[in-house]
Amino acid sequence: MSEASQREAQRKRAAKNQSLFREVNERIEDLSVNAAYSSFICECMDEGCNESVSMTVEEYEHVRASSNQFLVLPGHNVEAVEHVIEGNERFLIVAKLGAGAAVAAQLDPRDRDRGSDPPGFGSTVSGDGG
Repeated sequence: MSEASQREAQRKRAAKNQSLFREVNERIEDLSVNAAYSSFICECMDEGCNESVSMTVEEYEHVRASSNQFLVLPGHNVEAVEHVIEGNERFLIVAKLGAGAAVAAQLDPRDRDRGSDPPGFGSTVSGDGG
């Protein structure tokens, strides 16, 4: 496997992992409608990460402005799979690179909740072996 294809496979895996954390945060947001601040989990690519960040629902909505954006704690970003769009001392907003961007869009729970799965949902993602 070439270095470029390995990098793209890593980007896909990262987007899948981070999308799972995003799903949890979507449920947290649903339960936090009347709260000033809520604890959202870090959506980094580390499957073992269980750290959280306190933020408003409005801040979380800003992160979710794009299907390709994720909330991560400072230092939890991985340059090979994502780039930092913006951030502050509490959290960063990152966007997936390469093939990871398409996976992030396909796995966006807001698209599924609207009943509009993107064409090929599931088939592209499951073919990378991991």
